[in-house]
Amino acid sequence: GAKQVLERAARAACVVLGPGLGRAEHSGALVRDLAPRIPAPLLIDADGLNALGTELELLAAREQPTVLTPHAGELARLLGCSSEGVNARRLDCARSASERSGAIVVLKGDDTLVVDCDRFAVNAHGSPALATAGTGDVLSGTIAALIARGTEPFEAACAGVLAHARAGSIAAERVGLVESVVATDVISALPAGLRP
Repeated sequence: GAKQVLERAARAACVVLGPGLGRAEHSGALVRDLAPRIPAPLLIDADGLNALGTELELLAAREQPTVLTPHAGELARLLGCSSEGVNARRLDCARSASERSGAIVVLKGDDTLVVDCDRFAVNAHGSPALATAGTGDVLSGTIAALIARGTEPFEAACAGVLAHARAGSIAAERVGLVESVVATDVISALPAGLRP
């Protein structure tokens, strides 16, 4: 499958790798083979992050921009440490992953961080509505869409994180209960979340 993916990626404005991929060994091997070679901007999330293991340096030689979107547990696996260690030093850990991989790191959480080595931003607009399955995939798609439209990758990550958080809050208002929000509610709220 790698040849087909690379052929399609050559025509892509941005590639998202990982969501829904699964954790089978052959899937992990595919990610480790593809990630350094995809000739387009690349966003890696979910099972794509798990497939990298601690091999962040696989990404360092990429010529096109790379964005990683881990939560604390995924970043802990990438760095070979504990989730508690990541949560105690979120900025330092995200910066370490960014430096090792050459990627922009979006460390998801109540105060999502966007880190590009020495450059960073903090999103203080958290939304408990985003603590549900599938909303991380919505964030990945939002950032990738902004990159595909020509937005500078760090700015795309920052704008995507803010729009996603705002969409989560809007979805919760529309649904009426934070606990009842699902990913499709967040998608429906994205146009409002993207407005200035």
